[in-house]
Amino acid sequence: MRDFAGQPVLVTGASGFVGSHLLPALAAAFPAAELHGTCRDGSLPSQAQVVGHALDLSDTAATLALVQQLRPAAIVNLAAFASVSGSFAQPERCWQINLHGTLNLLTAAAALEQPPVFLQIGSGDMYGASFKRHAEVDEQVPLHPLNPYSASKAAADLAAAQFAATSKVRVIRARPFNHSGAGQGKGYVLTDFASQIAAIERGEQPPVLRVGDLSAQRDFLAVQDVVAAYVALLGHSESIPSGTALNIASGRPLRVQELLDALVAQANCPIQVEQDPARLRPSDIARAVGDAGALRRLTGWQPRVEPAALVAQVLADWRQSGS
Repeated sequence: MRDFAGQPVLVTGASGFVGSHLLPALAAAFPAAELHGTCRDGSLPSQAQVVGHALDLSDTAATLALVQQLRPAAIVNLAAFASVSGSFAQPERCWQINLHGTLNLLTAAAALEQPPVFLQIGSGDMYGASFKRHAEVDEQVPLHPLNPYSASKAAADLAAAQFAATSKVRVIRARPFNHSGAGQGKGYVLTDFASQIAAIERGEQPPVLRVGDLSAQRDFLAVQDVVAAYVALLGHSESIPSGTALNIASGRPLRVQELLDALVAQANCPIQVEQDPARLRPSDIARAVGDAGALRRLTGWQPRVEPAALVAQVLADWRQSGS
């Protein structure tokens, strides 16, 4: 297991939802590593072991300069335009961050005398239409994205594969499926449900919860399990062939209706559920489940947080945050 002792580890997008969970996990797993995180304004949550840097990955020169300054032994590229619905409204910005930002970072990494491990964070959503033909997708299933977000992430995934083939950067392409937890903002199924329930409980909206398609089956993970997978991939990076793509998934389909029922059951007041046509996405697919067998074989990773615990965690977070 690699420990990155005395070596810089760089996390982009470090102030986001996943970054806020990943940084303490990295500090615990690699206590002797030098942790650095980037976000657009350089302000990270208070973490004694992490140095924050202001960086917009779409700025080619600034990205090159920071990577040359730090000379990281590992890069985890979390920075992303992560909203599917927002990607339809701002496709150019989505592509600029997700593809061109990744290209800038890969190019900077490849220019180092000792190129780093590069953990490119993709998405299970990149498989898109392929879910319609496969009950469970593994990494051999073609990417067939159906929205600007997943298309831009798929392009970045392929760009990372190209750098693995043509440079000395050791690339690992992670493909996490749906994940949620404390700190995740609105715009995702669990947080949209939980935020509405919390608002109803506080009397801030009528006792009507508006939903989209509840019949869809999805592969859900807690953010803690996804972060544990990233840590495991870095720790085992020396034995994972460069360019390897790895799903991070539970392999267990859950109907959105099941998650909603679990949340409503925890509400402290009666709630009526109504379908909102505006919440139905035109590209939605009926079932999306991933096969993470390769990840388990290479690292021993297993998801540990049960769906019931995840639901309780998300609702508790929205009750506490109050917004």
